[in-house]
Amino acid sequence: MMGAVQPGAAGGRLGRLHPLVKLGWLVAVTVAVFVHAEPLYVGGLLGATLAVARWAGGGLLGALRGRRLLLWSGLTLFLLQALFYRGGTVLVDLLPGGGRMPVTLEGLARGAVVAGRFLVVVVASQVFVLATDPGDLAYALMQAGLPYRYGFALVTALRMAPIFQVEAATVYQAQLTRGVRYDVGGPRRVLEILRQFLLPLLVSALRKVDALAISMEGRHFGRYPTRTFLRPLSAGPADVWAAGGLALFVLVTIWLRVA
Repeated sequence: MMGAVQPGAAGGRLGRLHPLVKLGWLVAVTVAVFVHAEPLYVGGLLGATLAVARWAGGGLLGALRGRRLLLWSGLTLFLLQALFYRGGTVLVDLLPGGGRMPVTLEGLARGAVVAGRFLVVVVASQVFVLATDPGDLAYALMQAGLPYRYGFALVTALRMAPIFQVEAATVYQAQLTRGVRYDVGGPRRVLEILRQFLLPLLVSALRKVDALAISMEGRHFGRYPTRTFLRPLSAGPADVWAAGGLALFVLVTIWLRVA
C-alpha cells in the first residue's frame, strides 16, 4: 500500500541505535520468552517491549501493524489453552454434569503464557523492523564479517517487498475495474482468480530480476572479495549503554532460569 510504513521509517530514539545492538536485543528477548514459562515474566516482557516502543517516540507505537489481529489471535490462543487443557485444579466446569469442559488454573496460566509469547515475539519483531533501516542492518552485518553477497541479497529482498506490495494492490484494483469478482465462486474459481492475480506479479518480478542482474554485471558485482562502505557504522555512547543493558538482561535471565 502507498501509505504503509516502510522498514526503518519510524523509531525515534530507538532508530538511532546500532543495528547489531537492536538485533541482539531481539534475539535475547525471543529466547528469554521461551526459556521462562511464568505468566508474570512473559507479561513483564510484553509490557517492557510496549514501554520501549512508547519511549522511543517517532510514532513507533502507533506504527505497529495489525494490532486488532494481534489481539484477537492472542485471545484465541489463550482460550484454546484455557478451554482444552485438562490437568490441574478445576476452577469451573462450563458443561456441568460430568466435567466435560473444565477450566483449570493451570490451563489459564498456560493460555496466558502461550498468548504472551506470541505477542512478545510479534511486537518485538515489528519494533525491530520499524526502527531499523534495512541497509544499515545489512552494512552492519557485512562489517561484522558477513559476505557482502549475502548482505546484498538481504537488502534487495527487504527493499523489493514494498514494491511488490504496491504492484499487488495495482493488479488487484485493475482487475476489480475489469469486473473480476473475488467474493464469488467455488474452489476452482478461487484457484483461477489466484492464477490471474499472481501471473502479472510473477512476470513483473522476472523483469525486475533480469534488469537487476544486468545492472550488477555492468558494475562488476562480485569481482572483489571485499567492499567499501559509503557510510561506515560505528557504535556511540548510547550503543555502549544498550549493549551493557543487554548483557545484564542475559545474565538475569540465566540466573532466573538456574535459580
